Amino acid sequence: MYEYKFIEVPLKKGFKVKSGDTFEECKNIIHEESKNGWRLKQVIVPANENTGFSASGVYAAYCYQIVFEKKIN
Repeated sequence: MYEYKFIEVPLKKGFKVKSGDTFEECKNIIHEESKNGWRLKQVIVPANENTGFSASGVYAAYCYQIVFEKKIN
């Protein structure tokens, strides 16, 4: 049996944000959580349910969801 942990990392926006800043934060979280015994299961980029899909079929992402798992003894 496993337990799961979900960490939401909001996308950084603004003039001072460099491309890739949010993903660098995700990588740091993954490294830190692995030190605590958590294993990366999946990274999800959920659609913004409030804005939905655009006419081109592209959706606006608002965060990364990082999913970790750990075996329960």
